[in-house]
Amino acid sequence: MAVNGNDFRTAVSRWDGRVTVAVTGEIDLATAAQLESRVQECLARRPRRVDLDFAQVRFCDCSGANALERLHHRAQEEGIDLKVTDVRAPIVARLLDILGLADLVQPHPPG
Repeated sequence: MAVNGNDFRTAVSRWDGRVTVAVTGEIDLATAAQLESRVQECLARRPRRVDLDFAQVRFCDCSGANALERLHHRAQEEGIDLKVTDVRAPIVARLLDILGLADLVQPHPPG
């Protein structure tokens, strides 16, 4: 669904107890609730791990960061490992770092 030109969307894949949610577009006030709802659906299936693939995320504001923090806490309560992977947009990486959510981000492997 596009909101104000935002091409936000998610695609879920499951494999061997892991879920990957590929996120595309911008995570902001208009889309944060959609992301949170989709990931909560995934957490309800009780996988061992949920990866949020941010390779195609261009922007994330504080409402998106708040949603990530709530999801992280819920995952921890349920014993599920939740990580944000492949953060490519410097503005997104910086926001997560400033807000103290860097531990939520899976570091890039060396090389």
